[in-house]
Amino acid sequence: MPPPLLRRTLLVFSGLCALPGIASLALVLSPPPSWEAWQYALLVLEFSLFLALPALLGLLVGSFARGRWGGALAVVNALLLVLALVPSVALWSTARDEGAPLSPAAYTAGLSTTTDREPTTLTYHRVADTPLELDVWTPAVPADDPLPVVVNIHGGADDLPQSLLPRWDTWLADGDRVVFDVDYRFFPDGAWEESVADVRCALGWVGEHAAEHGGDPERIAVTGQSAGGLLALLATYTDDTPPSCETEVPEVTAVVAWYSVTDGTPDAPAIPWRQRHSPVGDELLESSEAMVGGPPEDYPDEYEALSPIRSVGPQSPPTLVITAGHDLFVDPEDNRRFVDRLSGAGVPHHHLELPWTEHMFDLNWGGFASQITRHAIDVFLDEHLA
Repeated sequence: MPPPLLRRTLLVFSGLCALPGIASLALVLSPPPSWEAWQYALLVLEFSLFLALPALLGLLVGSFARGRWGGALAVVNALLLVLALVPSVALWSTARDEGAPLSPAAYTAGLSTTTDREPTTLTYHRVADTPLELDVWTPAVPADDPLPVVVNIHGGADDLPQSLLPRWDTWLADGDRVVFDVDYRFFPDGAWEESVADVRCALGWVGEHAAEHGGDPERIAVTGQSAGGLLALLATYTDDTPPSCETEVPEVTAVVAWYSVTDGTPDAPAIPWRQRHSPVGDELLESSEAMVGGPPEDYPDEYEALSPIRSVGPQSPPTLVITAGHDLFVDPEDNRRFVDRLSGAGVPHHHLELPWTEHMFDLNWGGFASQITRHAIDVFLDEHLA
C-alpha cells in the first residue's frame, strides 16, 4: 500500500482521469440541450480513441493506489476505456465486412473543411437578383478523355453556400471525376419544391456544360448529405417537380444519399429519442413544418411528395445509402425501410450503415467512418459510372 499522502494524490489523479470520459458519455447518450452540445457530442464520437488515453492512465493509477477507493476508480476507468474503444471497434468490424482498408495513422488527418486548391465558381441560374452558383472541381492531373460527373448537393440547417466540406470534393475529383458542387434556395417556407426545382435546374445545366469542363454528360451521379441527400433523391427519383430554369434534366446514372431522411409521412419511424427530448428537436420540428406549411395531418399530400420512399420503383437509379447509426436527426430504421423498398423494386443498391456514428461524421476527414465511406463510394461509383 502506498504512503497515505501519495495514495490520496493517486486517487485524486485517477478520479480526474475519469472525468473526461464521464462527461463525454453524458454528451453522447443524452438529449443535447443545444446545437453546441450536439456538435461536441459529434466530436466526441469522431475522436473517441483519444478518450481511451486518460481512462487507461486512470486505470493504472487507481490500481497502483489499491484499497477500496483505488479499486473502484480502477473499475470506473476500465469501463470508460472499454466504452471509448466501442465506436472504433464497431467501425473496424464494418470495415472488415466492406473490405475497406483502415489506416490508424490517418485518424488524425484533420477536418474536411479545407483543401489544397480552389474551385471555379460559376452561376448556373438567377432567381430575381439572386445568383445560384456551383463550384467546379477537376482532377489535379488533367485527363485526356471525358470523365464521369458527380453533382454534389450540400446539406445544412440554413441557406449555406456550396462546397461546405471541400476536401471531399477534391477527393472525388482526384478519383478521375469532374465534380459540380451546387447551391440552391434552402427550403423556403411553404415552398419546399423550390429547392428541388433548383437542383433539377443545376442538373440540366451540368448536362449542357459538363463537356466544357472535361465531363461526360452521359455519366452523371448525384450525391448529397442530410438535406442534400433528400434533395438528391427527390430530384432524381421522380420528375414531378419541373426545374426552375428552362432546361432538359438528364437521367442520372447513380445516386448517393448520406444520412438522409426518406419518409416524412405519419407511417415513418419515430423520431429518435434524443431529438424528441431536446430543444434542438423542437427547432427542427418548427423548421420542417414551416417549409411545408404545417404539420403532416394538415398537409398529407405534401409530406408524401416530400418522401422519396414513396417514389421508389424499378426505374429508380442505382443508389448507395449511407446511414449514421447514432444519428440525432434520422432514425436508422428510416434508411433500413428505404433499402427494403429498393430491394423490393429490384433497384441496384448498397447500404452502408456505420455504427456509433453521428450525423455529419464526414466532418472528420481521417475518422474511421469517413475512411470506410470513401471506400464504399469509390466501389459504387466505379461500378456504375464505368
